[in-house]
Amino acid sequence: MEGLYGGITALNAMADSFFGDREWPRDGIVLTDGRDTVIYNQRSYCRLLQGLIAAYTTASPAEAAACVEAHRSYFASIDDVLSASLESHSYPYYYAAVELYFGVHPAPVEHPDLTRPPPDSPEGAALYREVEERILSEEGMREPFEWE
Repeated sequence: MEGLYGGITALNAMADSFFGDREWPRDGIVLTDGRDTVIYNQRSYCRLLQGLIAAYTTASPAEAAACVEAHRSYFASIDDVLSASLESHSYPYYYAAVELYFGVHPAPVEHPDLTRPPPDSPEGAALYREVEERILSEEGMREPFEWE
C-alpha cells in the first residue's frame, strides 16, 4: 500500500530541500490569548497538507511540496488563537489541502486531478483516517493543533 500515500518519506525529503530553512516551518509554536492556549505544529501541518495533496491529487511529491512552499505566508498568518481556532475547524484537512492545491474555495467535488473519494463520502471516511494517520506517523509528526 506504499504507493497509496504518494511516498511520504520521499515527500518529506523533498520538502526539506524546498524549506531548507530549519526555522520554518517549525512545531511547538505556542499561541495564547490569556484564556486559551494552542500549540501550533506548523511543520506537521505543512507536511500533512503536502501528504494529502500527493495522496488525493495527481500532484507529485515535489509538486505538493512546492504548492505548500508557495503558500508560506498562509501558514505564517496562523499566528494567534483565533486564526488557529478557525484553521483547526477545517478538519478533515483534506479540504484545506485540496483548496490549497487548486486555489479555489470551496474545494471542487469532482475534478479530473482528484484521485480518491472525499472523506465525507461513505467510501472516503475510513480511507481519509488511514491516510492522515499514516502521514502523521511516518516521521513522528504531531497533530497540527493541540489545545491546552
